[in-house]
Amino acid sequence: MYPDIALLLLRVVIGGVLIPHGLLKLGLIGKGGSIAGVAGWFNSMGLRPGMFWAYVATLAEAGGGLLTVLGLGGPIGPGVLAADLVVVTIVAHVAQGFWAGGGKVGWEFPIPLAAGGLAIALAGNGAWSLDRLLGLTYPDWLLPVWLVVVAMGAVLALAIRAMQAPRAAQS
Repeated sequence: MYPDIALLLLRVVIGGVLIPHGLLKLGLIGKGGSIAGVAGWFNSMGLRPGMFWAYVATLAEAGGGLLTVLGLGGPIGPGVLAADLVVVTIVAHVAQGFWAGGGKVGWEFPIPLAAGGLAIALAGNGAWSLDRLLGLTYPDWLLPVWLVVVAMGAVLALAIRAMQAPRAAQS
């Protein structure tokens, strides 16, 4: 068994997918992305103020992804990624069904990323991490407290959306 190599692989893949996803929101990679565009999209879905939530999502994905890849900050990066992806899944993917394809972006993709982020947060960054290289250790209370904090952030975002989302027209 090679759990430290498995954690390194998981960290690099999960964080490596989400870093560019966050940078896309800033228009730093990809085509046509902008923080203002993301903010407008968030506003249209009821995540208001959209600019605030656009920056939160960008920081969660790019910053949390970077911390995850580097194995720095204990559960902070992967915990943020997991919470961000739960919100993304509920807000943008669940209504489109399980499968992605045919113009739909189902929840088959973000759920494994969220689970991977949570798994890394629970297991730790492993031996092949900056935390270990730098000799950083974290108090035992950090993981449960951080997971509660990011869960509360996810619940807050979803509650705001539930209160402000556009209502479907009644027939």
